[in-house]
Amino acid sequence: MTTLPRRGFLYTYSGKVSYPEGSPTLLDIAISLSREGRYAGHGLRFWPVALHTFVVCDLLPEALKFDGLVHDSTETCSGDIPSPYKTPALEEAEEEMLGVMYRSFGVILPSKEDFAAVKIADKLTLRGEVYTVGTVALQDVYERCAEAEELVHKYVNLYSYEDCLEVSGRVPIEFMRRFRTYRSFLPTTRLLN
Repeated sequence: MTTLPRRGFLYTYSGKVSYPEGSPTLLDIAISLSREGRYAGHGLRFWPVALHTFVVCDLLPEALKFDGLVHDSTETCSGDIPSPYKTPALEEAEEEMLGVMYRSFGVILPSKEDFAAVKIADKLTLRGEVYTVGTVALQDVYERCAEAEELVHKYVNLYSYEDCLEVSGRVPIEFMRRFRTYRSFLPTTRLLN
């Protein structure tokens, strides 16, 4: 991985962040991911990245819930870009930014094995989404995942649009609560001084 050159500033909810060496705050991430829709807006309904991460977390063991919650945090900077549209350069930038974010969280990145487990939960969540809130055309590509579908329905019924879109909405608040709780689940070997 190469270090990306400094390119300027990101302007987030809470202020200006030097890019790529700076990181949005937890509040910035919670608000942005609660407002950022999946599927580039092509889903059956508005389904924010934050709720997607809640489902991912629910499919993971306690030790990986933190990683599940923050696995899409770079989308605070780039938006949710569908995988086929991502270039190798964008994937490299996301990887670099995720490392910066983890350092700002005071947490060491997960091992390759743990990251692979998060990606499996991420794919299971996608399979649940395409049959509930996602893009219908993807039903020709992915098999159903009943457990993920049930979790998606749970969050659709639990949160309104306003809960997602308002700064003081229940979704950004829940994201921040989960962040603190899940960080406390991490072993001390994952925490930076």
